[in-house]
Amino acid sequence: MPDEVVARRGFAVRDALAAIDHVKPYESTRGPIEHVPDSPHCGCASARRTLTPRGSMNTHGTTGRTASAIPGPLHTAADMPSRWDDVELSFDEATDRIIQAHAKDGAARDLPIGDLKTWAIAPYDGTFALVPIARHHAPKPLRSTAFSNLMARVGAPVEFIRKLPAPLQLATTNYLLGAHDDTSSATLRLRGDEVAAVVSGRYAPMDPEELLSCVRSSLVRFGLLDDVRVRGVASGLVDNLRLILPGEETVLKPGDVSNVGIDISTSSFGRSAIHLSPMIWRLVCTNGLRSPERRGELSFRHVGDTDRLRAAIAEAIPSALAHARGLMTQWQRAVSFMIEDVQQLVDSMRELSVGEKKSFEEAIKVGAEVKELPEHLPVYDLVNALTSTARSAVPARRLELEALAGEVLSRHVGRAS
Repeated sequence: MPDEVVARRGFAVRDALAAIDHVKPYESTRGPIEHVPDSPHCGCASARRTLTPRGSMNTHGTTGRTASAIPGPLHTAADMPSRWDDVELSFDEATDRIIQAHAKDGAARDLPIGDLKTWAIAPYDGTFALVPIARHHAPKPLRSTAFSNLMARVGAPVEFIRKLPAPLQLATTNYLLGAHDDTSSATLRLRGDEVAAVVSGRYAPMDPEELLSCVRSSLVRFGLLDDVRVRGVASGLVDNLRLILPGEETVLKPGDVSNVGIDISTSSFGRSAIHLSPMIWRLVCTNGLRSPERRGELSFRHVGDTDRLRAAIAEAIPSALAHARGLMTQWQRAVSFMIEDVQQLVDSMRELSVGEKKSFEEAIKVGAEVKELPEHLPVYDLVNALTSTARSAVPARRLELEALAGEVLSRHVGRAS
C-alpha cells in the first residue's frame, strides 16, 4: 500500500476512534512530584511521583479517575426482513410481490470499489459504517450481511468481533482491512444509503426483476405460463418462487394429492446462487419436498457474464421439470418403504440442530398419532414430518431442510430403485 494511503488510513482510524464519546485523549496517571529527604540508600537527592493507577482507590476511598465504563460494541444495520407466504397466485402476481418487497427495502444500486484498502470502518450513529479515506462519499452504514461479508474477506471471526468494545472493534477491523493481502476489487450492493452486501468484483448481478423476467420468457417459450401456479413466495435475504403444475398431480393416498413443481431461488445479497430445484408439493399440508443438492438441482453462480446466466436459466426449466417427475416416482414408492429404526435415524442427522431434532420428533409423533417415538415408520411419513418441521424455519433454512428431506427420500427409496 502506498505510504500516502497508509498515512491517510492512520488518520481515518484515529478519527474513527475519536468519534466514540467514551474514547478520551490520553490522560496521565501520574500525580504531582513529591520531594523526599535523601535516602540513606541513595547518594543523591531523589524525587518520586505518587502514582494512582487509573481507576484504583485512593486513601479517601474514591477512584482516581471518573471515566465511564468500557464502551459497548457498535452494531450493524438490519438486513432486509425475510418472509415466506403460502399463496395461490399467478406467476405475474407472485413476481410483483417479490419486486415490491425489494422496492420497500430501499433504492438498489451498486458501487464498484477498486481497492477496499482505500476505505476505513468508522462509527456512525452507533453502527459500523464504511468511509472512503479520500472522503468523497458520505459514511455508508453496514448491514449485518455486509459486515459478515467484510469480516470473511479479511479472515476475522465475525461473532467475536461483534462482542468487542467499540474501540477494539474499530482498531481490529481497520488493522485487518489494511493488512489484508487481497487487493482485489469489490462491489458494494447498496440499499438506500446502507451497504447491504459486499461482493466480489467478479459478481454478476441478476436481481429479482431481471431474473423473474427471464423465467417468465422461458415459461412463455415452453407454453407453461398459463399452466403454472405459485404456491409459495419468499422474499428477503433469499427469494423463492414455488411453481407447481396443477395438471401434473398424483394421488398417493385417498385425499392426499401431490404435484410436480420447481423452486426458483436466488439472493440479491450474495447469500445464494440461482437455483432451479425440482420439488414435490403436497396439497393437504402445503409442505414442499425438494430434490437434494447435486441430484437434479440446477445451480448458477452470480459470476461472469449476465447473458450467460440468462441463457442457462432459459434452458434449465424443462430439465428441472424432468427431474421433478423422477422425484415424484420416488415419492410414490415411499409409501411402501419402511424406516426400521426411527430413533437411530433422527440421532444420526447431524444437519439438524438440537431444537430442530426435537421439533422433528414431535412432528413424527403427531403424524403417527402416538405419544412416544415409534420404532418403525414408512419413509413417506417420516419425510412428511421433516418437511413439516421445515415450515417453522426462516426461508433460507426452510429450503435447506426441504432439500434434506429429499436426501432422506433418495437415500431410502432411490437406492432401492
